[in-house]
Amino acid sequence: MTRVFFDTEFEGLFPGAKLISIGFVTEDDATFYAELTDTYSTEACGQFCRKFVLPLLDGGDAETTLEQLRVDLRVWLESLGKIVTLICDSPRDVAQLDFIFPNGLPAGCQVHTLGYIDNWRRRILNFRGRLHKKNGFKAHHALHDAQVNKIIFT
Repeated sequence: MTRVFFDTEFEGLFPGAKLISIGFVTEDDATFYAELTDTYSTEACGQFCRKFVLPLLDGGDAETTLEQLRVDLRVWLESLGKIVTLICDSPRDVAQLDFIFPNGLPAGCQVHTLGYIDNWRRRILNFRGRLHKKNGFKAHHALHDAQVNKIIFT
């Protein structure tokens, strides 16, 4: 079984918030990161998103359309093995994954959302972003947040 940590960034904490970016990291540090160019609107982004998420976007090769993301992410996930557990810290991340794959995850993939205790552990171990800082990561960057969760839970 392959465990993959993932995180998403989206317009805000409101119903229907659109996906902005998504990052994945395996236990052996293989990564996948994408920023959507056709799903969200800067104008629809909440103040928090405008201040802390949008400035961290990488641009360039990370940019893709939703249609291309669906293809590329499916290929990447299927390359990881027969059983892949996707681990995230919020049901909001699962909702964004459902947005990407409305007809279901690729074969062999399952999702695990961290529970209450694990989320408290995550908050304590990364108090004030110390794991982000120690590893040169930026909080609210989808790939970096996934990498921090991988550090905590492996």
